[in-house]
Amino acid sequence: MNAGIWGGLSALSLGTADFLARFTTRGMGKESTVFGILAFGVAFLTGISILSHQSFAYTASSIRLLAVNGVSTTAMTLLLYQGLARGPVTVVAPIVASYPALIVVFDLVMGDVPTLPQWIGMGMTIVGAIVVGRFAGAEPRAATRGAREDRITIVISVAAAVAYAILVISGQAAIQSRGAIQALWLGRVISFLALCALMMVRRIRPTIPRRWWPALSIQALLDAGGYLLLLFGSGGEGGRIAAVVGSSFGAVTTLLGWLVLREAIGKIQWVGIACVFAGAAILSG
Repeated sequence: MNAGIWGGLSALSLGTADFLARFTTRGMGKESTVFGILAFGVAFLTGISILSHQSFAYTASSIRLLAVNGVSTTAMTLLLYQGLARGPVTVVAPIVASYPALIVVFDLVMGDVPTLPQWIGMGMTIVGAIVVGRFAGAEPRAATRGAREDRITIVISVAAAVAYAILVISGQAAIQSRGAIQALWLGRVISFLALCALMMVRRIRPTIPRRWWPALSIQALLDAGGYLLLLFGSGGEGGRIAAVVGSSFGAVTTLLGWLVLREAIGKIQWVGIACVFAGAAILSG
C-alpha cells in the first residue's frame, strides 16, 4: 500500500479512538485514561514486537529520538484528552488536526523548501484552524461555557497540535535506524514511564473501574494501531504524505461528534473545517 492509504487507515483508527476518549476521560479523568491507554498499548505492542521477530538495533541517536517521541506522546495525549473532555469535539479535533502545517514548517527550517501547492495547503490548514477556534463562541452551547473557557480549550488544542507534530517528526526520524514496530514499542514504553513519573510527582493514583475496561481496551488498540499504521507509511519519501493524510483523524472525530453527540457546527466553522482538511488534501498531493 502507498503512504496515503496507510495514512487514511491511521486517521480512521485514531479518529475513533479520540472520539471514545470523550467518554473515558469524563468517566475517569485524563490521567487515569491515559495511564490505561498506555498500559494496554505497551502490552499490545510488546506482543506484536515478539511476534514480528525483528531485531533491536539500539543507537544513541535513535534512543534520543524515541525519548523525545515518548515524552511528546505523553504530553500530546494528556492535552488532547483534556481538550476532548472539555469539548466541543468539533472545535478541538480540527485544531489538533492542523499539525501537518507545523511539519512543513520544520521541513522548511531543515532546508526542504515547500512547493507552491504545499504553501497553499499549509496556509489553508492554519487559517482553517484559526477560523474554527475564533468562531467557537458562535455555537449556542459555547455561550453557556463562557469566552474564557473557550479560550482555554483552544490553547489546549493548539498545544496538543504542537506536541503531535513533535512526536510524528521524531518517530519518523527514529524509524530510519529502527523498524516501525520497535520504534513505536519503545516510544510507548518511554511515554508510559514519563506518565508514571508525572503522576508520582503530582501524587495521582490511577483509578480504572472495571466497567470502563472494555471501552478502554478498544480505545487503546485503536490508538496504538493508528500510530503503528502511521509509522508503516512513514518510511521513505512518503513520510510527509502519511502524516498529512493521517491528520484527517480530526474529520472522523468531528463527524462522530456531530452525528452521535449532536454537537452543533456553525456555518463559519464548517468553512474552517473544510479549509483544514482541504489543506491537508493538498499537502498530500
